[in-house]
Amino acid sequence: MLPPDFHWRSVASRPDGKDDAVLCDGTQVLRLSQRINAGSWFANLNTHRPLAEQRTYRECSSYEQGVIGAEMWINRHQDRLRAEIDRLRAERRSGKG
Repeated sequence: MLPPDFHWRSVASRPDGKDDAVLCDGTQVLRLSQRINAGSWFANLNTHRPLAEQRTYRECSSYEQGVIGAEMWINRHQDRLRAEIDRLRAERRSGKG
């Protein structure tokens, strides 16, 4: 279960209609993706960060396990994620981002 200001959404055109991203206040923080050739799933964490900053990838044994792991990660890191999103927005407003 996600905190109230985080929600799942589909950001890719998927024929199965599975939600594949978690957003907080309109900013994506996590993305689940499926490899084309192998069909395996992985999570891309901290997707709100610029590419030059640390992003993390985690293998998932299935889509369902990816969702469970993603929600656990969001719950553990929700305060940091909110603070980073606020900082990035402030930087954009001031012309630094």
